[in-house]
Amino acid sequence: MDLTQKVFDIAKDFGFVTRIEVTTETAGDDAFVESINLQKEQVFQPIEKMNITTESPTKDFIAFIEEHHDVCKLYFYLSTTGVDEHDRTILLGGAVLLIFYLYPDEEWGMNIFINTDIFVPFYRKKDGCTEAMARANSPILKQLLENCLTIFPVTDWEWQETLPHMKEYLNYPLNNLLHNSEANIN
Repeated sequence: MDLTQKVFDIAKDFGFVTRIEVTTETAGDDAFVESINLQKEQVFQPIEKMNITTESPTKDFIAFIEEHHDVCKLYFYLSTTGVDEHDRTILLGGAVLLIFYLYPDEEWGMNIFINTDIFVPFYRKKDGCTEAMARANSPILKQLLENCLTIFPVTDWEWQETLPHMKEYLNYPLNNLLHNSEANIN
């Protein structure tokens, strides 16, 4: 349970958890699915304020985890807000996916999947507008990564796909961060 509370703690600085999925050995994928913190605004549409109603694991989620001792994967989908090309605050849904792999010996690992194009949007073009968006949105991602490295006991971290422009906009000591995107955790 400590692991799941840490995810919610990280989400508080970043934005919020929107969906949780659990895989078990016996039931397989989607053994438990929960959508939380639903927003009235659509993804990539202007948002005035995030509606965060759930800041910790729900009773249903905790009960499921306590009942099922064969949980092998936990998926946490995180959303946040950012700035669009019109300098409006918008909802960035599906921004990050945290996947935890749980092993019988109580070891676990974590993958972080990031929709990098919403933080540093140079996929189609790089111009003054997209550079302004990157300057506004990349600190949100940087804070999330720093929190993951601080809150979880990370022993190894590696980017699986490094995008050259991410280094510039994360403005981070890259020896620690940009060598990895898959964390091995004790």
